[in-house]
Amino acid sequence: MTPGYLFLFHTSLGAIKLKKALAARDVAFRVIDAPRRLTAECGVAVAFTLDGDEAFRSFLNQDVSAVYRVDDGEPALLWQDER
Repeated sequence: MTPGYLFLFHTSLGAIKLKKALAARDVAFRVIDAPRRLTAECGVAVAFTLDGDEAFRSFLNQDVSAVYRVDDGEPALLWQDER
């Protein structure tokens, strides 16, 4: 199964940067409202799938606040900014 990822951001600029990076690599994505139970920051999240468990790290930027893996159940925190 290909892992699904949900990126959350400190600012909307981070979402714009990620959208450009994903589009440049022909990765399909969706921009969605960030789940309130996961964040109270910018309110935007980007969801997409990738092959490989650590492949998401290549898309981290300074405005990413957290990354969750989303399978069939609850989102699982994979990475979080330590600011």
